[in-house]
Amino acid sequence: MAIDQWETLTRLLLAALAGGLIGFERELKGRDAGIRTHMLVSLGAAIITMIQLEASNWLLDFSRNNPELANVLTSDITRLTAQIVNGIGFLGAGTIIVSKRTVTGLTTAASIWAVASLGIAVGMGYYFIAIVGAFIMLIVLRLLKTLFKIDRTKQLEIKYKHRRETLNYLEKSFNEHEISVVNTDHSITYMEDGTSQCEDLYTLHLPNNFNTMEYISKVGSHPNILKINTIKTNFDN
Repeated sequence: MAIDQWETLTRLLLAALAGGLIGFERELKGRDAGIRTHMLVSLGAAIITMIQLEASNWLLDFSRNNPELANVLTSDITRLTAQIVNGIGFLGAGTIIVSKRTVTGLTTAASIWAVASLGIAVGMGYYFIAIVGAFIMLIVLRLLKTLFKIDRTKQLEIKYKHRRETLNYLEKSFNEHEISVVNTDHSITYMEDGTSQCEDLYTLHLPNNFNTMEYISKVGSHPNILKINTIKTNFDN
């Protein structure tokens, strides 16, 4: 059965709305792929899906009107939708950034892929699946971290001088604040004047309700500390 104009309009608007809701959440997080990107992905997926349905319906009607050709005509209703899934994978990969041993953008890439599935569902006319799916996606993106406490792991990049003295200070500081050292990478740079500077990367497990910025300010006030940076280690963002 062909999709009438009102039904077409309803599906396109619902697909854009579902994608826009997810994109709005990403926009609140400050991600580059925001409302417009997610709306266009969902809308495009719905359009392609509806084109596939229309093409299949046309082919079915043509076969009924030309029964002598029915044996040589074939239609795969999933072909174009399968290409949507593959194509969105490349788009999502463009939002993933790898820098300094960290990976950002994975959640946004996943949301783009998931929004495409919403567009496919709306394009197929599965409104309940699309609405419930969009609702669950919002819960995952906005509430999951609040409902479930995620293991707090952070990386600190510390540049300092006087290695032995500073390491003793850092170890004492970690113990005082109940910070567990998960892993450490050490490096030393020897200067032309005979002195040396150390740059260590600490992977730390932090206690609950830990104020990272306050701790960095306190540690950074030590005269041997030359620079201290935080590096995000979680992939969910």
